[in-house]
Amino acid sequence: MKRNKLSKVLAALLTSSLLLGTLSACGSSGGQNSSDDTASGGSDQPEKNMTYITCITPEQSGYKSMENIVKMYQEEVNPNFSMDIQYIADKPSYLQKIKTLVASNEEPDLFNLDTDPYAIKLLDQGIIMDLNEVLDKDGLKDEYLAAPLNWGTTKDGRQIGLPIDFSIEVFWYNKQMFEDANVTPPTTFSEFLDTCAALKEAGYTPISVSGKDNWQILRYLLMITYRYADNDFLYNLAQGDQKMNSEIGRKAAEFIQELGTNYFQSGFASADYTAASDYFTGGNSAMYYQGTWDLQFMENDQLSDDMKDNIGYFLLPTVEEGETVVGTSNFVSNSTMPIAFSADKFDSETERFIEFYTTHMNEATKGLSYSPTKGGTIPNDTELARSIQEDMDQSTGSIRLFDIELDPATNELIGKEVVSLAFGDITVEEFCNRVDQSVEQNAPSYFSE
Repeated sequence: MKRNKLSKVLAALLTSSLLLGTLSACGSSGGQNSSDDTASGGSDQPEKNMTYITCITPEQSGYKSMENIVKMYQEEVNPNFSMDIQYIADKPSYLQKIKTLVASNEEPDLFNLDTDPYAIKLLDQGIIMDLNEVLDKDGLKDEYLAAPLNWGTTKDGRQIGLPIDFSIEVFWYNKQMFEDANVTPPTTFSEFLDTCAALKEAGYTPISVSGKDNWQILRYLLMITYRYADNDFLYNLAQGDQKMNSEIGRKAAEFIQELGTNYFQSGFASADYTAASDYFTGGNSAMYYQGTWDLQFMENDQLSDDMKDNIGYFLLPTVEEGETVVGTSNFVSNSTMPIAFSADKFDSETERFIEFYTTHMNEATKGLSYSPTKGGTIPNDTELARSIQEDMDQSTGSIRLFDIELDPATNELIGKEVVSLAFGDITVEEFCNRVDQSVEQNAPSYFSE
């Protein structure tokens, strides 16, 4: 049964107009004109306690920037504002928690959502806000860079959430290990596999990956399908018009299994996000595919002496010479998981917080990540950070993701089966057939609703 909460929200916003007028009189609209009277006049400010449930780790820049925003908002706008940030360790557990809370009408004030079919369902049912009206009314869209803002936008233009940062995904690599193995950053998938073999021969673990956060393994599947068929492969697969058990699909599955059975670290299936990251930055593997939201962990001030100046990066390999490359973007460009807002709990103070969040994002992300809003600085004035910025400036196209485009049932299945595939517990044919069967069973009814 659908819950149409939007009418309730609009009514609440209308009836709160007097309150908004009072708050504006305190010089605190969005915090941009806040005065000493605002910060010191706690009795004049509304009590607001928000709950934010996230799968962004406390060590990540997105978590820290939210802490910064909340602290600034309390100091500059409303000392009676508070936010309870609750972290859930891995994405599958996080998503299950969110779905359970939503089903029991207990969704938090704000939480992370990708622009996937589940998020669209929540929009359609009025459970989360379409933020377009708020962003347009307060003139906030112009504050954001197009790429990170669009990451939280549906195909029909609805805004499911606010961006946290601006990132690209890259292969981080250990320079010393590459030198010892006499290899250089690969530019094709054939070279990539040769590099893995050479690193293993030299006594190194080629790749660190999290199997518990299975989206990391799904990225390797995506690398092949995107390079050979652009986003069309995934779009068509999600709708049942393409098969995983096709030439390109099998090529992608074979790539996963070769990596998993030969080059991923021991115990990858049970490793979570933090463990996989620490394994690489601790000098235990030669490569780690991850977003630049983890840039802070790759900089010298976060590394042991033997790892300082020892981390480089390279972009997504391409197809072999003589083969046709279709997908032209050299990296996934995104903004972690956008922050969605509960429609039932949305009020004038939430809107005021969103305005402050947007106009102070550059300050909150300084030294942590690339900002999703215009005029931000690079996280650190280092050669690594400057080089990444140059690549980000060359961004072309957008790569869609398996764990965003598929129907929820197939998304859950492929996340589990891709780990089994990489571990060698199932064959390439079994993996492909199971994905195709799930799409056949679930996609038609899901996408037709």
